[in-house]
Amino acid sequence: MSSLLLLLAATRCSDEAPAAPREGAPREAAKPESATPQAATARLCDVTDDGPPWPVEPPPFDGEKFTWMRDALGAWRHDSSASPRYRMQEIITGGVALLDVDGDGDQDLFCNTGGAWPDAPPPATASQHALFRNDGGWRFTEIAAAAGVTLPAGGYAIGATAADFDGDGDDDLYVTGDRRSWLYRNDGVAEGAGGKVPRFVECAADLGVDAPGLLASSAAFLDGDRDGRLDLYVVGYVAFTDERNDRLRCGESTVGMLDYCSPKDFPGTQDRYFRQGEDGRFREMAREAGLIVPEPLAGNGKGLGVVACDVDDDGDVDLYVANDGCPNLLFVNDGAGRFAEKGMVRGCALSSDGRSQAGMGTDAGDFDGDGDVDLVVTNLDLETNALYRNDGAGFFEDDVRAAGLAAQDDGSVGFGALFLDVDHDGDLDLAIANGHVLRHVHRTRGTLTCWQHDQLFENDGRGRYRLLAPPEAGAFFLTRNVARGLAAGDLDGDGDLDLVLVRRDDGPVLLRNTHAERSGAADALLLTLVGAAGNRDAIGAVARLTVGGATQLRLVKGGGSYASASDRRLHFALPAAARDAKLHVRWPDGSEADLGPVEAGFAWRATQGRALEKLGPLTAR
Repeated sequence: MSSLLLLLAATRCSDEAPAAPREGAPREAAKPESATPQAATARLCDVTDDGPPWPVEPPPFDGEKFTWMRDALGAWRHDSSASPRYRMQEIITGGVALLDVDGDGDQDLFCNTGGAWPDAPPPATASQHALFRNDGGWRFTEIAAAAGVTLPAGGYAIGATAADFDGDGDDDLYVTGDRRSWLYRNDGVAEGAGGKVPRFVECAADLGVDAPGLLASSAAFLDGDRDGRLDLYVVGYVAFTDERNDRLRCGESTVGMLDYCSPKDFPGTQDRYFRQGEDGRFREMAREAGLIVPEPLAGNGKGLGVVACDVDDDGDVDLYVANDGCPNLLFVNDGAGRFAEKGMVRGCALSSDGRSQAGMGTDAGDFDGDGDVDLVVTNLDLETNALYRNDGAGFFEDDVRAAGLAAQDDGSVGFGALFLDVDHDGDLDLAIANGHVLRHVHRTRGTLTCWQHDQLFENDGRGRYRLLAPPEAGAFFLTRNVARGLAAGDLDGDGDLDLVLVRRDDGPVLLRNTHAERSGAADALLLTLVGAAGNRDAIGAVARLTVGGATQLRLVKGGGSYASASDRRLHFALPAAARDAKLHVRWPDGSEADLGPVEAGFAWRATQGRALEKLGPLTAR
């Protein structure tokens, strides 16, 4: 997400501190704008008098893979509080978390707002989060205030993640923010608002995970030391200050008007690692655990994305961090909770031509079907995204060109990124949420605009990707957006994976996967893993389903995408007629189990140390 000053990033970030800012007057106030929704969105991008360049309601296509459920979430809109001071927080806010808040077995969704700066132009309203309870049939009820999931006065939120951190059987929520973050503990449900309403209690400061002073972007829960309790990794971005931002007056020398600064203009920050103790409180232990961002922070530590999973297949959870304009970081776990940074040595820190890139979102999965964990990172418009192929020994090569992604990069700025099997053919397709960070980008980049098309790539089964045109992907992909967070999950219970995107200063997008409807076949299963002790979510587990000589690898991950959390249930393609499917699970503590038999068309639950349970058929609700 580098600015115009950083079109070509160096192989390593500069070891010098940022140059002294130019002196100048504070930023001028913005001209008054209309309070209409279109004008509020238009603050994001420099547009013509004709308004935002997208179809308002493109009609659906016959046979499209995703159908846009336009009215399912009502009128709620994300609010970045876009200000005349062009604060960097505004261009990174917007996350989504899928979680089951009321214990009814389906996926509810949380969308965070940004906040409300005191100097923001109209319409600067009381910006609040949204918690949508899933009532079935693509009906949702917004219950954030009733549930106690509210943004405190003066707070500014960036993203979200979710897990059962206290091991009591319900999903909790962590919201990252500017100079402090929030942990909402789920204390059970009561009847209200036309159904069950959870009661959340904000307890970040009490438990030691509020991360004061940190501009936190993404976060991931994990059991780093395999003690059965979930720890928390929080990614820090830059040490932003209004004072320095005002003096820099970014954009004036290049486009003749103010725009957002580059991360190069601010020092980086040290990420936080909170280890949970026996009393349920957390202690910051990044240094003790070896999770130290390389010095100097003037040119390192500008993190935006994180994913926690077993990258090297040795039975413990590793961490991968996508950094903006600096080498990405791979923290390899030694099995006892001590990490060593190996990104440069293992080949997943830089691009294929040896350059640092503007890493934002990241995900992990076996995209080439060879049985090991690969990585994807989204980057800036004048770069390509990165696709790191694992050689089977834990070393990586950026395969973005060989996989066909580089040739299909249309100058997009990627944030959310997810591996998922859209069409139930057993391989991992790829979804990317796009949207530029500069308001006036078209003045220097020709045809590029702030609003951009989101992308859906189809895997050919051999690890090569094809960008799907809107008639195949869906009418939504005709539109251009400033998208940030992206999550996947089965929202309607029919066995295929739907998508949720959060757009900056706009409404969230629900995309219904139409595979189950179009195919009419029961050709997948969903698997919930329940771990022992405190890590009931089994974060760090690895499951393999083998059928017909082919094996699908799926991971229970912490974090992933950008500032978001997806459905933790594992999704496997499985032909309805298959009778030889074999399921193998390696649990987070390193123990292993062969489970089965399994059949397609059902949801299953595997609890560590118990027999596999069939929960019920996968049918749309």
